[in-house]
Amino acid sequence: MPQQALGRIQWGPLTFGPGSQYAVTGVDGLDDLPDIRSEDVDRPGQHGDYTGPDWTGPRTITLKLGLRGRSPDDLRALSLALRAATQPQRQPAPLQFLDQDMLVWAKVRKRSIPYDAEYLWSIGDAALELYCADPYLYGLTEQSESTTAYSPSAGRTYPLVYAGSGRTYGAAGTSGRITAVNGGASEAYPVLRIDGPVAAPAVEQVTSGAILQIDATIQAGDFLVIDTWTRAVLLGGTSPRRSWVRAGSTWPTLLPGPNEVAYRGNALPGASGQTSLLTVTWRDTSL
Repeated sequence: MPQQALGRIQWGPLTFGPGSQYAVTGVDGLDDLPDIRSEDVDRPGQHGDYTGPDWTGPRTITLKLGLRGRSPDDLRALSLALRAATQPQRQPAPLQFLDQDMLVWAKVRKRSIPYDAEYLWSIGDAALELYCADPYLYGLTEQSESTTAYSPSAGRTYPLVYAGSGRTYGAAGTSGRITAVNGGASEAYPVLRIDGPVAAPAVEQVTSGAILQIDATIQAGDFLVIDTWTRAVLLGGTSPRRSWVRAGSTWPTLLPGPNEVAYRGNALPGASGQTSLLTVTWRDTSL
C-alpha cells in the first residue's frame, strides 16, 4: 500500500529515517519533475512554435537530516559516519527509498554538517545534495523473464538449465514469447541477455513494433549482453560487439503496463532442438 511518509532511506552503509539516529526532516526533488529540455523551434512569420519532444534534464535531490546522538561523543560519531559515507564518487550509487519501493542512481555533490555550539549536546543537523544524471525513479525489485527462441525448423526443448546459475526455466515463454510488465509510468530500458547457440537472433517488442536484429552467430557457452539504455552490446559481458546490430534496427523499450516480447533465431547445424535463451531484465520506471 503506497504511503505518503517516505520511511527509511538507504545510502551506502547508512540508513536514515525511522529506527535510525538520522531523522529525515525534509526531502526535495524526489517527486518533482526535472527541468524540461525541449526541442521547440520558432514558427517563422507566425505566432508560436513548432513543438518537438520534451526530454528531462538530471534530477537533484536534497535530503535534510536531524542527527540524534545519545551524548556529545555519539553525535560526533554520527557526523563522522555521515562524512565517511558521502565522499566524492567516480560512479553513481543507489539511493534507496526502502518503504517506497523506489531507488535513484545518485552522486553526492554537496554536504553540509554545520557546527552550532548552542545545540551540540546531542542534536545536530545535516543536508545532502545528490545529483542524478539519470533522472528516472526505479523500482527496488529487478524483474526478469526468459524464453527459448522460436525456430520453425528446430522447435523448443524444456526444461532448460541456465548456464552457471543453477536455475531451471521449465516454464519459459510459449513459442518464443514472454510478457514483461512495467509497473511504472515511463518506458523502461531492459537489459537483454542472449545465450547461444543461435544464429541471427532477433528480439521484437511486439507491443510497439521495435525489432533488434543481431547479424552474428553466438556459439554454445557464449552469451551476448545488450543494454538498451547505454546501447552497449557486449559478448561475454565484456567485449564490444556494437557492429553486430543490423542497420535499421530499433532498440526495444518496455512501455508502461504489459509488453509482449518475441525472440527468434536459427538453430545451428547439427543442434538438437533450439536451446538458445533470451533473458529480459528490467525495473519499473517512472519520472
